Amino acid sequence: MLMLIVTVSSPAGFLLAAGIVGLMFLLRKRRRDRQAWEDATWAGSPASAGQRIAVPGVQIEAPANHAAAKRIALEAQTPISPATRPVSSSGPLYRVSLGRSEWPNVEVVGEHAHSHAIKSALRASKAPIAERRDSEAEGVQVELVAEPDNPYDVNAVSVRWRKQVLGYLSREDAIRYAQPIRRIIASGLTAATTARIWAYDSGDRLQARVTVALPEPELIAPLNEAPTGVTTLVPWGSAIQVLKEEDHFDILFNHVPPEGIGLLLVSLHKATRTLKNGTERPFVEVRLDGERVGELSNVTSAHLLPLLEHTETIGETALAYAKITGSALAAQLVLHAAKATEISNEWLTEGPHPAPQLLPRATRYNVPPAYTR
Repeated sequence: MLMLIVTVSSPAGFLLAAGIVGLMFLLRKRRRDRQAWEDATWAGSPASAGQRIAVPGVQIEAPANHAAAKRIALEAQTPISPATRPVSSSGPLYRVSLGRSEWPNVEVVGEHAHSHAIKSALRASKAPIAERRDSEAEGVQVELVAEPDNPYDVNAVSVRWRKQVLGYLSREDAIRYAQPIRRIIASGLTAATTARIWAYDSGDRLQARVTVALPEPELIAPLNEAPTGVTTLVPWGSAIQVLKEEDHFDILFNHVPPEGIGLLLVSLHKATRTLKNGTERPFVEVRLDGERVGELSNVTSAHLLPLLEHTETIGETALAYAKITGSALAAQLVLHAAKATEISNEWLTEGPHPAPQLLPRATRYNVPPAYTR
């Protein structure tokens, strides 16, 4: 502390501290601006894509005390035939990031072969290319397209802007992301996310770097199906710990995937608890496939109850994404739902916002040829 005081008290130290504070404010402003752009660009939820299909989750067998729980491998279950539903490359958008505020974190490769498309994307983003100058665009909406007919890599996933290839996920990343992206495409949806594009025109060649925002593959698509009836999906929000989930492990362990982490769709309901003095206190109850799996604290419930009162009044059931982590011994549930104060009037009036419907998890999916030379 003494060294900090001495440093700041000197002119050079004061300038250094001011610079650090200014940089922090600048980074926060850029993040807020980018989030505002994403909220405006991605308003609304992806539309439903076909009939609801029951999703067989990974099952776990365990005695009543759960002491010897054992996960049944997917291969031991009844084989799931590959999806054969007709698909369209122009289906409703499925936002891979699901509303998360993420910076582009995954590198794209092969940009040098697609300089024309990169220049077009930059110009459309009002970041024109000029010789001997940098050009940069953030928050560019791109699509992730599986290319099963790619002659160089059967797992290839291209990154496209307005159907033009900007580059590809690396071979290592393509192996990890091919399955969830193919599942989205086979469901009649278009996998979409945001990208950052940087380029420098040296005159004889274009140097470019493209990065895309991608969560872990296990957190791209939910494991279960949305409940029937009129539902609306609450926008993604900050992490909220679900309480008392340990009392419902008999339900949760059936949904813990072999990877130990996954995404679920849960429903939120207003409930009331009667205190010893007779006072009734409302709180939020969390249900999974119609079964209670926990609740939110009084403080957190207060942030969501106005939204639930609204959805229940108009006959809708509020859904939200929840991350499940655990094993055959224990499971933890973390909710991601926006607070009532974070919901815009436009979102309320444009409802309902149904959750996207995906095919069940399978070992493989049939997707159309998409490779372009």
